[in-house]
Amino acid sequence: MAKPIDLYKKNVGTLRLSWEDVEKDTLKIIDDMKHDNFEPDLIVSIARSGLIPAALIAYTLGNKQLYVVKIDFSKTQQDGKEQDLMERPVITQELTKDVRGLKILVVDEMAVSGSTLKMMKSYMDMKQPQEVRYAVLYKQPWSEFTPDYSGREIEAWPVYPWKELRNNVIDPRAKIA
Repeated sequence: MAKPIDLYKKNVGTLRLSWEDVEKDTLKIIDDMKHDNFEPDLIVSIARSGLIPAALIAYTLGNKQLYVVKIDFSKTQQDGKEQDLMERPVITQELTKDVRGLKILVVDEMAVSGSTLKMMKSYMDMKQPQEVRYAVLYKQPWSEFTPDYSGREIEAWPVYPWKELRNNVIDPRAKIA
């Protein structure tokens, strides 16, 4: 039986992204932030997928502090297993920084259904920051959450250059001699 994520990918197709694509879309987010005069005090990444985009933004903005909130799609999800997009997201690693009164940029790689970002918004509201804005590299048109910033809107399922690294590894458990 096919998983919902596999059916989704089959219906919309995939879009192979290069590092150049990712850099261009990251710079668009930063340009839009500058246009809005938004300068975050720190960046919060939604792990794992948002780590690389968040790091790129943090470095480009001059090594902004970067913190992580991990969100999984079930309490029993194990690293490396496919997740079912229909399951409810669960915060499995909380923010370790007191962000009261700070301006925060929350970063994820993509807004698909919007459920992760909606959960993150509720979570961040409880932390009482001065302001929170949300950025994703890619937004899908049917997402129920509209981030403040996105690199671009796409319908296809993105294949990121960092995921290509994993696909090129013959046996990740093999020891390097």
